[in-house]
Amino acid sequence: MVGRWASIVSAALLAALSCKKEEQEPVVYYPPPPAPATATPTVPTPATPPPPAPNPNLHPAVGFPCTTDADPFCPFGRCLGGRCGGCSDASQCKPGISCLPTWFGNACVPGSAQAPAPAPQPTVAQPAPPPTVVTPVPVPVPQGDGLAPIRARCVQRINEHRARVGVAALGQRTDKEPCADAQARSDAASRRAHGAFGQCRESSQNECPGWPDALEVVVDRCLAIMFAEGPGSGPEHGHYVNMTDPQIRGVACGIARGANGEVWMVHDFFR
Repeated sequence: MVGRWASIVSAALLAALSCKKEEQEPVVYYPPPPAPATATPTVPTPATPPPPAPNPNLHPAVGFPCTTDADPFCPFGRCLGGRCGGCSDASQCKPGISCLPTWFGNACVPGSAQAPAPAPQPTVAQPAPPPTVVTPVPVPVPQGDGLAPIRARCVQRINEHRARVGVAALGQRTDKEPCADAQARSDAASRRAHGAFGQCRESSQNECPGWPDALEVVVDRCLAIMFAEGPGSGPEHGHYVNMTDPQIRGVACGIARGANGEVWMVHDFFR
């Protein structure tokens, strides 16, 4: 009997120890793998182009002598230090006017596009090479009374600039105007400034090639840019030298329009 109870007790103890051992074993849970991340691709925002700025490698243009901002020779620039027109930044220009690089340095120019600069003055007449491509025929400009006011304005503006440096006024060479018109038409057809230089037996010539503005604007702005070159011996001063040459006695202003309606204007100077 004792042996039987001993067997029962031993079995109970073994069962209890077995349960306790199982309860002490840790249960490890492995979390499921995370879902793959789906990142939304970022699209770069296109950069806004900066506004036009003066060229830091250029000096301000010489500009015009002035006394106040209301001076008629200061249509775009403020009168600073006795001169207007040249600039280092837009603060030296009138409201709505940009400071942009030109052939003559940084200058106050309306709008964001730069006006075409006058073509360099040739010192020796060169024969025009034969055209290699067929170019459109220029649109004829009405002759007679339709251009008489523009020619008179051209001569008047040249004489105003000459008066500023104490040089005598020029006479209007009406007898040479038909020839000057033919030179302008030839240059408009070949799209080559000074291509017909010398055909009117002129001493020197300035030209405003391919301007997209009204005739009055071309006369005023192109001559103002030429005069702003100032005195000097280099080719960058050629238009000013021709315009203010004291040996010159007369000028003929020739006018034509290119195939796209742009203005070609030559100034033939005669001794």
